[in-house]
Amino acid sequence: MKYYSEVDTKDLRVALEKKILSWSQVGTKKMFGCPCYQVRGKLFVFLVTNGIVITHLEQTDRERLSRKHKTTFFQAGKKTVKKWIKISASSKDLDLIMPYVRKSYESALKNKRQ
Repeated sequence: MKYYSEVDTKDLRVALEKKILSWSQVGTKKMFGCPCYQVRGKLFVFLVTNGIVITHLEQTDRERLSRKHKTTFFQAGKKTVKKWIKISASSKDLDLIMPYVRKSYESALKNKRQ
């Protein structure tokens, strides 16, 4: 299963990278065939075709985000990862999502497991 298409998601990737690559200790890595962003080796956000997956949010933030945006859980093959929130998004939506990306980054930076 292909999770990421650069053709469809390049604008979102470029916009996200402009915002987060300057954050302390952020690195990139390919996982699931997707551009992934880590801090201290902990994945905090990654891109999928026409969307973004946020991996380190507390339950209250996941609920708050789902009230503001259409969200689903990340599906890894047949496995559903219920703590990873997938949001359909374009580069125009990024400013609305960034507070949650930042929270995920800060949580991963503190090395907390969510």
